Amino acid sequence: MIFKTVQAPPDTQKAYSTALNHEAIDKRKALQKNAEPPEPLPELPEVMQFDYDFLPGAIRDYVVDISERMQCPPDFAAVNTYVMLSAPIGCKIGIRPKRRDNWVIVPNLWGATIGGSGVMKSPNRTEAFRPLKQLQVDISVEIAKQNDEIIKQLNAMFAGEEIKKSIRRTEAKKRLKKDEEADISDLIIDHAKPEIKEKTPPRFITNNATVEALGQLMIDNPNGILFEADELIGLLKNLDKQGQEGARAFYLTAADGNQSYTIDRIIRGTNLHIESACLSIIGGIQPGVLSEYVRDALSGGAGADGLLQRFGLMVYPDISPNYKYVDRFPDKKAKQTVNDLVKKLHGLDVVAIATIGEFCKTPYLQFDDAAQEVFIEWLCKLETRLRSGEDHPAIVSHLSKYRKLIPSLALINHLCDSTERKVTESALLRALAYSEYLESHARRVYSHGTQPGIDAAKAILGKLKADKLSNPFSLRDVYKNHWTGIDTPKKAQSAIEVLLDYSHLIKEEIFTDGRPSTLYHWVKV
Repeated sequence: MIFKTVQAPPDTQKAYSTALNHEAIDKRKALQKNAEPPEPLPELPEVMQFDYDFLPGAIRDYVVDISERMQCPPDFAAVNTYVMLSAPIGCKIGIRPKRRDNWVIVPNLWGATIGGSGVMKSPNRTEAFRPLKQLQVDISVEIAKQNDEIIKQLNAMFAGEEIKKSIRRTEAKKRLKKDEEADISDLIIDHAKPEIKEKTPPRFITNNATVEALGQLMIDNPNGILFEADELIGLLKNLDKQGQEGARAFYLTAADGNQSYTIDRIIRGTNLHIESACLSIIGGIQPGVLSEYVRDALSGGAGADGLLQRFGLMVYPDISPNYKYVDRFPDKKAKQTVNDLVKKLHGLDVVAIATIGEFCKTPYLQFDDAAQEVFIEWLCKLETRLRSGEDHPAIVSHLSKYRKLIPSLALINHLCDSTERKVTESALLRALAYSEYLESHARRVYSHGTQPGIDAAKAILGKLKADKLSNPFSLRDVYKNHWTGIDTPKKAQSAIEVLLDYSHLIKEEIFTDGRPSTLYHWVKV
């Protein structure tokens, strides 16, 4: 017996389809009617506005000039300038925050400027770093001249020796001609050529280096090195990879600035001992990739070791929608002041201004009496906060690094503006005011991890409002499009859960003879 599929007439099919559509529309209306009104999704935490009074006077006009000419947030120029100044200081001098304790802090800094594409993060850093890069060029040129002079002197000496040798050979021939048994040992002495040791200019900056290469740079440049990363996320993710545990440990140690470190590689035959591993870092990062990285870092694993928290100078400012066209020459006086400052910090006469302790290899300064009292009060309050249990562990870990950050900023402020042997109260107060501002930016950064899924939820709402996502939709409808931040089932589901919690979506379970499915209905405001 043959069975045939009998199709309904076209008019009947159309009527049936229309009935199903009406049923779906009615169902959607019923769901919308019974739905709770949507609640606004949490916004990023507010941040303190930048104040130029945070900065030492020597660099204030420089930061103002860069920010105004480039029409970008002064937050960026301030961080870039501070990190630039930490490079020539390096580990040649530190600060001892307590009067008697041998706790010494080296002022190397880790900074990150956070903003979307086109907000001038990289050009700003390039402009701020000009004095340091110019110093590198000037030193290289000067040392090249010195090496040329050394070579000229040695060549002249070699030429004189050759003439003397020729004279001695002639004299030896004369003696032998007269007497074949004559003693000519005094004439055939071959003086060894002196070894030419050319000077090598110091390095301040590297842009890409392996751990071994960084180690060698630190050996060749015992004052330390600055790692400049155009996109900081590349460095962070690379250190997260399996097999990079040793590299990560090296970076964590080098953040202290005054710890020794030995790199052993049996296969390559490498053995590098660094007396003081001192590393500063600066780079830019976009909010989208930062959000994903923070969520992963705070979820445990390698990211829980405090690498991100060591970026004490993280700024995440609001970008002004207003733009003003500016076309003027750079502030020559401000630029020259910072040029001179960078040279001064590089050639700092440590012996003249610092103390070398019995149990400390790093020369150091200390606070004056007024600053010491302020520091004691601040440190006691900080330690009490860290023990209160009121903050997320990520925030606690970040703020704990302020034990190093605040004295470091105070020391840099002092070296910029003063020639006194004690770090002044005003230098410390500027550092403390800046730290309050930096804490607000850090809280904004970590909100990506303490409020997981918020950014991704906003992304889904944006797609719904732009009609790029059907209503209703399934989980697969979200991640199959590979949209940034919601490109995996896990990320998409996390975002959907947030939208459900805030009543922006209604969940519909559909049960059939086969596998049950889930649809999500958007509750339009």
